[in-house]
Amino acid sequence: MKSILTMVFVLGFFSLSHATEFKFANIKTGQEILTAEDNYFNRMSPAEIAIRTLSQTADKTVRDLKAQYRANVLEWTDQEKDQITQLVADNRERLDRINHLLPAEIIFIKVTELVEGGMPHTRANAIILPLSDKPLSETLFFHELFHVLTRKQKTRHNSLYGLIGFLPCDFTGNEVIRAMTLTNPDVPAGGYYLPVKIAGRPSAIMTFLHAAKPAFDPGIEGGFGGHFGFGLLKVTVEGGKCRVDTDTNGKIQILAPASVPDFFAAIGQNTSYIIHAEEVLAENFVFAITGKEDLPNPEIPARLNAWLDVK
Repeated sequence: MKSILTMVFVLGFFSLSHATEFKFANIKTGQEILTAEDNYFNRMSPAEIAIRTLSQTADKTVRDLKAQYRANVLEWTDQEKDQITQLVADNRERLDRINHLLPAEIIFIKVTELVEGGMPHTRANAIILPLSDKPLSETLFFHELFHVLTRKQKTRHNSLYGLIGFLPCDFTGNEVIRAMTLTNPDVPAGGYYLPVKIAGRPSAIMTFLHAAKPAFDPGIEGGFGGHFGFGLLKVTVEGGKCRVDTDTNGKIQILAPASVPDFFAAIGQNTSYIIHAEEVLAENFVFAITGKEDLPNPEIPARLNAWLDVK
């Protein structure tokens, strides 16, 4: 991916002095980044490909999805570039603080709602933003920047997720899980679990984002996002390996988050965006960087601040 990004042409760029360069992708650049083969595409199930391509049957392929993404990259307007450039300039001091954690360049890509359902997300060192009549907010900028940062700092994921109690494990899931899984492009492929107690007994859970339908259902409100299901997958842990903990009937156990108090004891109550440790920490990163006060669990951004300052 890096070789692609260093060779492409861009419409323009700006940088902090001796720091990360922020660039705006043209259509060709955006297409190359969005269709690059990586662990985003190679993790996808037929169900989630169908949902992303708005297909009512699960017969679409990664090739079809790439073609859709390629056709839905847009050019930035001068007004949009000016707004984002000013946002970055206004946050120069904050960005300088974390410059040692960021890649040499970060690229903004503009897309339609047919790329990842129009949800802001990241790939490699790129922030992908949907067409919008609203300016990029400081909050969204830093949330997405966190995902680029953690991808660059992948060797530190264990210590990062450990800030809220999650531990690494090797997890592949069973056939049922693989068919249901919905890939979050901002989340690493590796497994992380949280030790908890369930019904007073030691257990473990993993956050589990999954497809609520086997293909796209036009009757569901919310489009792409309306097809999400979320729960806590009960797992067993042995020798660094996580395995699905099935019930007495051999069925997977997806628990409601509210039914596992230890989950919220670990992640805190600062955000309702709880689909993965990465997303919980992205929200707390925003709070840490912007100095937000009066949080229910200020200790979490405090821990994150200490993690960010390690050089």
